[in-house]
Amino acid sequence: MSESSRTRFIAPHPRLQPYLSAYYFTEIDSVDGEPVRDLMNPEWASIRFRWAGDTMGCFVGEEEYPIPPLHFVGPTSLAGPFSAYHSRIASIGFLPVGWSMFIDESAANWADRLDDGAQVKTPVRFKDYFDAVVKAGNPDAIAPIFDQMLLEALDNRPLIDTEEEAKVRAAHVALMDPEITTVADLANRLGWTIVQLQRRSLRMFGFPPKLLLRRQRFVRTLAVIMRDPASNWSEALDQHYHDQAHFNRDFRQFFDMSPSEYRAHPHPIIGAASKARMQFMGDPLQALQKPGGKS
Repeated sequence: MSESSRTRFIAPHPRLQPYLSAYYFTEIDSVDGEPVRDLMNPEWASIRFRWAGDTMGCFVGEEEYPIPPLHFVGPTSLAGPFSAYHSRIASIGFLPVGWSMFIDESAANWADRLDDGAQVKTPVRFKDYFDAVVKAGNPDAIAPIFDQMLLEALDNRPLIDTEEEAKVRAAHVALMDPEITTVADLANRLGWTIVQLQRRSLRMFGFPPKLLLRRQRFVRTLAVIMRDPASNWSEALDQHYHDQAHFNRDFRQFFDMSPSEYRAHPHPIIGAASKARMQFMGDPLQALQKPGGKS
């Protein structure tokens, strides 16, 4: 556990587990009077309730800005610089099928975007529950509030489009398969045309399929290092990288730095979170979670 950051994971209600990655609760405290800094990894969407402290954040290439207490983060392909002196944050992670269930707009509208939680189009009354989360103030009391909020939205949804839900699940499963390396492979697995895949990929996942496949290849490699920080990048490379230079180019695109620059800095927030996630879920990254279960 990091001295400056701690994260705890709690499973949602069983009816919600097909749609969510987890509930997770982060505590950040400066131990030397300096802000605690880190980089958030590429992941699926989440809603975050901060009931203590202030935080700053952005995506690589931007200037850090104050993050609203209730904020929504769409699916990301870019790392997110993040800093805080003191914060308590409760988060709900959405899997792609959870996006299709609880969010009423294309995921492309929120790709690599962090904004006020009131801006997302959804039947879930996130803002209405903010005060209850603040009053509860601890994970064991907040998790039932999240269950209540999302189960109410689930029960009040119109008749579920089971065909659409099945398409999202099938696409997510295919995306997780390391043997699928090209857009043509992905389209063939799903029985879709390239045009259908391009359109559905933006709506379901937020990004074009080529970028999604690159992101998955990248996070598979990143996860090896997160599981064993003593590993060498060359030993961790996904089998579909041609060489170290190929991986370095991806690292530069997603993190705006080299792998050696990344390892030269401590990761107090994401390091503690990845260890807690491995204990709870079996993997260090939300982007590696399979639909409705562990990696």
